[in-house]
Amino acid sequence: MGGPGSGMWYRWKDKCLTLDEVKRLDVRWLHRQGYLDRRPHLVAWSWGEQPDGSVGLALVDGRLVITYCFHRRETETWQDIRQVVDLDWTPCQYGGQRPWFRCPGCQRRVAVLCGYDRLFLCRHCYQLPYTSQYETRLDRLTRKMHKLHDRLGGHSTQKPKGMHWRTWERLQDEAIEAEMTRDCAMDVTFERLLRRG
Repeated sequence: MGGPGSGMWYRWKDKCLTLDEVKRLDVRWLHRQGYLDRRPHLVAWSWGEQPDGSVGLALVDGRLVITYCFHRRETETWQDIRQVVDLDWTPCQYGGQRPWFRCPGCQRRVAVLCGYDRLFLCRHCYQLPYTSQYETRLDRLTRKMHKLHDRLGGHSTQKPKGMHWRTWERLQDEAIEAEMTRDCAMDVTFERLLRRG
């Protein structure tokens, strides 16, 4: 019950939004890009080629100020939001400091804030699961197979430049095994679906 092929599984999966489907602010990326300085910056998202929203960022008195417009679907109105997020800095092992967000909702130290509703909060506050939590065994095997093929340079039979022969042979064996396991899992799934029909 609840697996692939059951109607409830697909309806439930469609209703539940995952972490990959919302706008995210990653403090590690902001720090690497130099956005945690005293100047104002703009972070924009896109969906394919289309712009999909943006926020203004500025560091004021050691706190990150996020400004943006929020669209209320119920009333079809736009609201200007100014959200202040505390930053927490921890020392790194070999010198320097690493920034963290303090989630405005739960005060948890987090690296990523999610723009799911009106405010940017952590995934725990919004109860957003990872996409991989909804993957079937077949999905996981397919993802593993594609990951191995990518490391091998696509479907090329040539060893990627700079890769050791031993590594290339091991990855080739793993890719073949992953493909065979995925094909067996597909056969079992199709047989199960045919028996139900």
